Amino acid sequence: MTIRPESEKEKTVLRDTRADQAYFDDAVEYLTTRCESNDRRFDRPVEKWADQKMIGQVAGDVMKQRWDRFSALYSQGASVEVLRADFDVVLSDAERALRLEMRFLSAEHRAVRFAFGNSKDFYREWLALVALALAFSVDDGTFDRVVAAVELGWGDRLIDRLIATRRPAHPVGETLSFPKVVGVLDEALDAADPSKLIDKYLKNWYGAWKGIWGWGGHLSIDKGVYNGYWAFEVLGVVAALGVDETQFRKNEFYPGDLIETRTP
Repeated sequence: MTIRPESEKEKTVLRDTRADQAYFDDAVEYLTTRCESNDRRFDRPVEKWADQKMIGQVAGDVMKQRWDRFSALYSQGASVEVLRADFDVVLSDAERALRLEMRFLSAEHRAVRFAFGNSKDFYREWLALVALALAFSVDDGTFDRVVAAVELGWGDRLIDRLIATRRPAHPVGETLSFPKVVGVLDEALDAADPSKLIDKYLKNWYGAWKGIWGWGGHLSIDKGVYNGYWAFEVLGVVAALGVDETQFRKNEFYPGDLIETRTP
Protein backbone atom coordinates (compact mmCIF):
# COMPACT_ATOMS: atom_id res chain seq x y z
CA MET A 1 0.00 0.00 0.00
CA THR A 2 1.36 3.39 -0.98
CA ILE A 3 1.69 6.10 1.65
CA ARG A 4 -0.02 9.17 0.26
CA PRO A 5 1.86 12.50 0.32
CA GLU A 6 -0.89 14.04 2.49
CA SER A 7 0.35 11.86 5.35
CA GLU A 8 3.92 13.06 4.96
CA LYS A 9 3.77 15.78 7.60
CA GLU A 10 7.41 16.11 8.62
CA LYS A 11 9.44 17.45 5.73
CA THR A 12 12.91 18.90 5.52
CA VAL A 13 13.83 21.58 3.04
CA LEU A 14 13.69 20.89 -0.68
CA ARG A 15 16.68 18.70 -1.53
CA ASP A 16 16.77 19.16 -5.30
CA THR A 17 16.63 22.76 -6.51
CA ARG A 18 16.48 21.91 -10.21
CA ALA A 19 12.71 22.27 -9.72
CA ASP A 20 10.61 23.95 -7.05
CA GLN A 21 8.63 22.51 -4.15
CA ALA A 22 5.32 22.57 -6.01
CA TYR A 23 6.87 20.59 -8.88
CA PHE A 24 8.03 17.76 -6.62
CA ASP A 25 4.81 17.79 -4.61
CA ASP A 26 2.94 17.27 -7.87
CA ALA A 27 5.43 14.60 -8.97
CA VAL A 28 4.90 12.62 -5.78
CA GLU A 29 1.13 12.88 -6.10
CA TYR A 30 1.23 11.80 -9.76
CA LEU A 31 3.56 8.88 -9.08
CA THR A 32 1.47 7.80 -6.13
CA THR A 33 -1.51 7.53 -8.46
CA ARG A 34 0.57 5.63 -11.04
CA CYS A 35 1.79 3.14 -8.44
CA GLU A 36 -1.70 2.56 -7.08
CA SER A 37 -2.92 1.97 -10.63
CA ASN A 38 -0.15 -0.59 -11.11
CA ASP A 39 -1.15 -2.33 -7.89
CA ARG A 40 -4.74 -2.63 -9.11
CA ARG A 41 -3.47 -4.04 -12.39
CA PHE A 42 -1.77 -6.92 -10.60
CA ASP A 43 -4.84 -7.54 -8.46
CA ARG A 44 -6.65 -8.68 -11.61
CA PRO A 45 -7.12 -12.44 -12.05
CA VAL A 46 -4.46 -14.08 -14.20
CA GLU A 47 -7.03 -15.15 -16.77
CA LYS A 48 -7.86 -11.49 -17.45
CA TRP A 49 -4.44 -11.02 -19.06
CA ALA A 50 -4.52 -11.70 -22.81
CA ASP A 51 -0.84 -12.70 -22.79
CA GLN A 52 0.22 -14.10 -19.42
CA LYS A 53 3.94 -13.74 -20.04
CA MET A 54 3.30 -10.00 -20.00
CA ILE A 55 2.54 -10.29 -16.29
CA GLY A 56 6.21 -11.05 -15.63
CA GLN A 57 7.35 -8.43 -18.12
CA VAL A 58 5.19 -5.65 -16.73
CA ALA A 59 5.96 -6.53 -13.09
CA GLY A 60 9.60 -5.64 -13.64
CA ASP A 61 8.91 -2.61 -15.81
CA VAL A 62 6.61 -0.89 -13.29
CA MET A 63 9.38 -0.90 -10.71
CA LYS A 64 10.57 2.22 -12.55
CA GLN A 65 7.55 4.16 -11.26
CA ARG A 66 8.08 2.82 -7.75
CA TRP A 67 11.70 3.94 -7.73
CA ASP A 68 10.72 7.26 -9.36
CA ARG A 69 8.38 7.88 -6.43
CA PHE A 70 11.11 7.12 -3.89
CA SER A 71 13.45 9.49 -5.70
CA ALA A 72 10.78 12.20 -5.96
CA LEU A 73 10.05 11.86 -2.23
CA TYR A 74 13.70 12.42 -1.45
CA SER A 75 13.90 15.39 -3.81
CA GLN A 76 10.70 16.82 -2.34
CA GLY A 77 12.14 16.82 1.16
CA ALA A 78 10.18 13.98 2.75
CA SER A 79 11.40 12.95 6.19
CA VAL A 80 13.71 9.99 6.69
CA GLU A 81 10.86 8.25 8.51
CA VAL A 82 8.61 8.55 5.45
CA LEU A 83 11.39 7.36 3.16
CA ARG A 84 12.11 4.39 5.41
CA ALA A 85 8.43 3.44 5.24
CA ASP A 86 8.41 3.85 1.47
CA PHE A 87 11.46 1.60 1.25
CA ASP A 88 9.32 -1.21 2.66
CA VAL A 89 6.82 -0.62 -0.15
CA VAL A 90 9.60 -0.66 -2.76
CA LEU A 91 10.83 -3.94 -1.28
CA SER A 92 7.36 -5.50 -1.40
CA ASP A 93 7.00 -4.52 -5.05
CA ALA A 94 10.47 -5.89 -5.84
CA GLU A 95 9.44 -9.19 -4.25
CA ARG A 96 6.28 -9.21 -6.35
CA ALA A 97 8.27 -8.48 -9.50
CA LEU A 98 10.64 -11.38 -8.87
CA ARG A 99 7.81 -13.75 -8.01
CA LEU A 100 5.92 -12.94 -11.22
CA GLU A 101 9.06 -12.93 -13.37
CA MET A 102 9.95 -16.41 -12.14
CA ARG A 103 6.42 -17.65 -12.72
CA PHE A 104 5.52 -16.12 -16.06
CA LEU A 105 8.81 -15.63 -17.91
CA SER A 106 10.66 -18.59 -19.33
CA ALA A 107 14.18 -19.33 -18.16
CA GLU A 108 15.43 -18.41 -21.64
CA HIS A 109 13.61 -15.07 -21.52
CA ARG A 110 14.98 -14.28 -18.07
CA ALA A 111 18.50 -15.21 -19.16
CA VAL A 112 18.39 -12.55 -21.86
CA ARG A 113 16.35 -9.90 -20.04
CA PHE A 114 18.47 -9.96 -16.89
CA ALA A 115 21.85 -10.84 -18.36
CA PHE A 116 24.71 -9.05 -16.64
CA GLY A 117 25.76 -6.02 -18.63
CA ASN A 118 22.43 -5.84 -20.42
CA SER A 119 20.22 -3.41 -18.47
CA LYS A 120 21.61 -0.65 -16.29
CA ASP A 121 18.09 -0.04 -14.98
CA PHE A 122 17.54 -3.49 -13.46
CA TYR A 123 21.08 -3.52 -12.12
CA ARG A 124 20.73 -0.13 -10.48
CA GLU A 125 17.45 -1.17 -8.84
CA TRP A 126 19.04 -4.28 -7.32
CA LEU A 127 22.07 -2.33 -6.18
CA ALA A 128 20.00 0.47 -4.65
CA LEU A 129 17.79 -1.98 -2.76
CA VAL A 130 20.80 -3.58 -1.06
CA ALA A 131 22.52 -0.24 -0.47
CA LEU A 132 19.48 1.36 1.15
CA ALA A 133 18.95 -1.69 3.34
CA LEU A 134 22.48 -1.14 4.66
CA ALA A 135 21.99 2.62 4.99
CA PHE A 136 18.73 2.17 6.90
CA SER A 137 20.32 -0.59 8.99
CA VAL A 138 17.21 -2.72 8.54
CA ASP A 139 16.50 -5.66 10.82
CA ASP A 140 17.78 -9.12 9.91
CA GLY A 141 14.43 -10.35 8.61
CA THR A 142 14.07 -7.39 6.27
CA PHE A 143 17.66 -7.72 5.09
CA ASP A 144 17.09 -11.37 4.22
CA ARG A 145 14.03 -10.31 2.21
CA VAL A 146 16.19 -7.80 0.33
CA VAL A 147 18.81 -10.44 -0.43
CA ALA A 148 16.12 -12.77 -1.79
CA ALA A 149 14.48 -9.98 -3.82
CA VAL A 150 17.70 -9.31 -5.76
CA GLU A 151 18.25 -12.98 -6.63
CA LEU A 152 18.61 -12.17 -10.31
CA GLY A 153 21.57 -9.98 -9.40
CA TRP A 154 23.42 -12.65 -7.44
CA GLY A 155 26.78 -13.30 -9.02
CA ASP A 156 27.54 -9.63 -9.53
CA ARG A 157 30.63 -8.85 -7.49
CA LEU A 158 29.53 -5.49 -6.08
CA ILE A 159 26.03 -6.60 -5.13
CA ASP A 160 27.39 -9.78 -3.55
CA ARG A 161 30.11 -7.94 -1.65
CA LEU A 162 27.61 -5.49 -0.18
CA ILE A 163 25.35 -8.36 0.85
CA ALA A 164 28.33 -10.17 2.39
CA THR A 165 29.06 -7.24 4.70
CA ARG A 166 26.02 -8.44 6.67
CA ARG A 167 25.84 -12.03 5.45
CA PRO A 168 29.49 -13.22 5.36
CA ALA A 169 28.47 -16.66 4.06
CA HIS A 170 26.89 -15.16 0.94
CA PRO A 171 28.90 -16.27 -2.14
CA VAL A 172 30.67 -13.46 -3.99
CA GLY A 173 30.75 -13.62 -7.76
CA GLU A 174 33.66 -12.65 -9.94
CA THR A 175 31.68 -10.70 -12.55
CA LEU A 176 31.12 -6.96 -12.34
CA SER A 177 28.08 -6.22 -14.50
CA PHE A 178 29.06 -2.67 -15.44
CA PRO A 179 32.75 -2.20 -14.60
CA LYS A 180 32.97 1.18 -16.32
CA VAL A 181 30.05 2.44 -14.22
CA VAL A 182 30.65 0.99 -10.74
CA GLY A 183 34.22 -0.23 -10.94
CA VAL A 184 35.48 2.64 -8.80
CA LEU A 185 32.81 1.93 -6.20
CA ASP A 186 33.85 -1.73 -6.11
CA GLU A 187 37.49 -0.69 -5.66
CA ALA A 188 36.49 1.48 -2.71
CA LEU A 189 35.59 -1.64 -0.73
CA ASP A 190 39.28 -2.63 -0.73
CA ALA A 191 40.91 0.79 -0.54
CA ALA A 192 42.95 2.11 2.36
CA ASP A 193 41.18 5.45 1.80
CA PRO A 194 37.80 4.63 0.26
CA SER A 195 36.60 8.22 0.54
CA LYS A 196 38.78 9.30 -2.39
CA LEU A 197 37.27 6.68 -4.66
CA ILE A 198 33.73 7.38 -3.48
CA ASP A 199 34.30 11.07 -4.16
CA LYS A 200 35.61 10.23 -7.65
CA TYR A 201 32.56 8.05 -8.30
CA LEU A 202 30.14 10.77 -7.25
CA LYS A 203 31.84 13.40 -9.41
CA ASN A 204 31.45 11.16 -12.46
CA TRP A 205 28.03 9.75 -11.54
CA TYR A 206 25.84 11.45 -14.15
CA GLY A 207 28.05 10.63 -17.12
CA ALA A 208 28.68 7.07 -15.98
CA TRP A 209 24.97 6.25 -15.78
CA LYS A 210 24.11 7.71 -19.18
CA GLY A 211 21.04 6.08 -20.68
CA ILE A 212 19.32 4.94 -17.48
CA TRP A 213 15.60 5.53 -16.98
CA GLY A 214 15.12 9.24 -16.23
CA TRP A 215 18.58 10.29 -17.44
CA GLY A 216 18.39 13.77 -18.96
CA GLY A 217 15.05 14.40 -17.28
CA HIS A 218 16.20 17.76 -15.92
CA LEU A 219 16.14 19.01 -19.52
CA SER A 220 12.41 18.30 -19.71
CA ILE A 221 11.18 19.51 -16.34
CA ASP A 222 8.39 21.38 -18.11
CA LYS A 223 7.06 17.97 -19.20
CA GLY A 224 7.05 16.61 -15.66
CA VAL A 225 9.47 13.76 -16.28
CA TYR A 226 12.17 14.63 -13.75
CA ASN A 227 12.26 13.08 -10.27
CA GLY A 228 15.79 13.75 -9.10
CA TYR A 229 19.29 12.37 -9.60
CA TRP A 230 20.45 10.43 -6.55
CA ALA A 231 23.32 7.98 -6.15
CA PHE A 232 21.51 5.75 -3.63
CA GLU A 233 23.95 2.92 -4.36
CA VAL A 234 26.82 4.90 -2.77
CA LEU A 235 25.15 4.64 0.62
CA GLY A 236 25.80 0.91 0.71
CA VAL A 237 29.56 1.39 0.56
CA VAL A 238 29.50 4.31 2.99
CA ALA A 239 27.41 2.36 5.50
CA ALA A 240 29.33 -0.90 5.11
CA LEU A 241 32.71 0.77 5.65
CA GLY A 242 31.60 3.38 8.16
CA VAL A 243 33.14 6.11 6.01
CA ASP A 244 33.02 9.68 7.31
CA GLU A 245 30.81 11.05 4.56
CA THR A 246 30.71 14.72 5.51
CA GLN A 247 32.96 15.57 2.56
CA PHE A 248 30.37 14.22 0.12
CA ARG A 249 27.56 16.41 1.40
CA LYS A 250 28.20 19.13 -1.17
CA ASN A 251 27.98 16.70 -4.09
CA GLU A 252 24.72 17.21 -5.95
CA PHE A 253 24.07 13.48 -6.36
CA TYR A 254 24.78 12.33 -2.78
CA PRO A 255 21.60 11.47 -0.79
CA GLY A 256 23.29 12.10 2.53
CA ASP A 257 20.19 12.62 4.65
CA LEU A 258 19.45 8.89 4.45
CA ILE A 259 22.62 8.00 6.28
CA GLU A 260 22.83 10.94 8.66
CA THR A 261 22.60 8.78 11.78
CA ARG A 262 25.47 6.56 10.60
CA THR A 263 28.07 9.33 10.41
CA PRO A 264 30.93 8.58 12.88
